[in-house]
Amino acid sequence: MVESIQEYICCQCGRKLSETKFYKSNSEFYISGRLPICKDCFINDVKIKMELPDYKSSKKAMQRMCMAFDVYFEEDLFDNCDVRDNINIVIGNYFKQLNMKQHHNKTFENSIANGEILSGERKLPRKKKVAVVDEYGNIDDGYKISQKDIDKWGDGFDPGDYNILNAHYKQLNTANPNCDSNQEMFIIDLCYIKMKQMKAIKEDKIDDFTKLTESYRKSFTQAGLQVAKENSAKDDFLLGVTGEVIENYTPAEYYLNKELYKDFDGFGDYFKRTVLRPIKNLMFGTDERDPEYHVKDEEEAITVEELEDE
Repeated sequence: MVESIQEYICCQCGRKLSETKFYKSNSEFYISGRLPICKDCFINDVKIKMELPDYKSSKKAMQRMCMAFDVYFEEDLFDNCDVRDNINIVIGNYFKQLNMKQHHNKTFENSIANGEILSGERKLPRKKKVAVVDEYGNIDDGYKISQKDIDKWGDGFDPGDYNILNAHYKQLNTANPNCDSNQEMFIIDLCYIKMKQMKAIKEDKIDDFTKLTESYRKSFTQAGLQVAKENSAKDDFLLGVTGEVIENYTPAEYYLNKELYKDFDGFGDYFKRTVLRPIKNLMFGTDERDPEYHVKDEEEAITVEELEDE
């Protein structure tokens, strides 16, 4: 069954648009859960106010619009999003931040309670001041988005998203240290899917999570990756090598016939002939000769005639 798309009428331009064309709202004033003004009109009003003498600042113009429509405003949060010249992207990223769990149900009343007073001056981006929740539920208010992460994963993600991407990338590479370039591409895609899985769980979107899980499983199988390093093959290999070593240097037959390989390397005979025999002669005055290498007596000497006969 196909769900019908809800439509709303913008209070400013009067156009009838789908609900996706309106920003979400936590205010009790709007029972639809959406702002009464469409995204295009909201952004256009911010641009107009930015040019007025009393504002001359995207931040101050944004605060005025948030106050008018009961939207939560936080200066540090806006500074973190205001890193591009395109105000459309800045406002879009700001409303995405408001969808995070830590900003749930916040309205402009919370901004007043926090003492949000603007000077009108634009500050440099303060990424490290935004409190985020990592994938393990730990609050981190000192996380910095490095240029390396932006180059690797792209710009526009939340600080917590980069945490998830880097952590899962490390996990997959640790389990697959010898992956090729094709598998590396799959790993990058899997990290993006994992990040979306985490968001779906936080926002209690079970259907989205199920679809993402199936997509992750298919990509993982297609890439030929493994979750953890398998030790069974390595253990079998070591067992085989151990058996080979035993057979080469201490054969199994040794245990059946102890005399067969008693001196299989010949070291015992060498030690007896070159060490024990000379010591025995020295200590006891004997004249035991090496059975193979010794000077023969006259009786043992071969005469010239015998050599000629041979």
